[in-house]
Amino acid sequence: MGDCGTHHYDNIDRVKMELILKSLRDNSATVSGDNPWEVDTHKSGVKLMGTFSEPASTLDITVVDTDWWVPCSMVWNKIDELMRHVHSLPIEHIAV
Repeated sequence: MGDCGTHHYDNIDRVKMELILKSLRDNSATVSGDNPWEVDTHKSGVKLMGTFSEPASTLDITVVDTDWWVPCSMVWNKIDELMRHVHSLPIEHIAV
């Protein structure tokens, strides 16, 4: 399916970016590249691309592909929920 667009996330620093990448890998995703990163979640055909701007403290996530039966809204709801969690973590509690 794909064509789910891109979401922009502010207040992402290097520590949070490393946490996101570690979490993806710990949950069996394949992460390749180095900014931009290509991510195959191995779940419902969801494939992502992430581009991090350290000077701007932003992360753009693009949903590149999904299985035909997975609506974009479902994918974005999950990603947005996870990103809210990342934003809520105080830096001193993040162990990379």
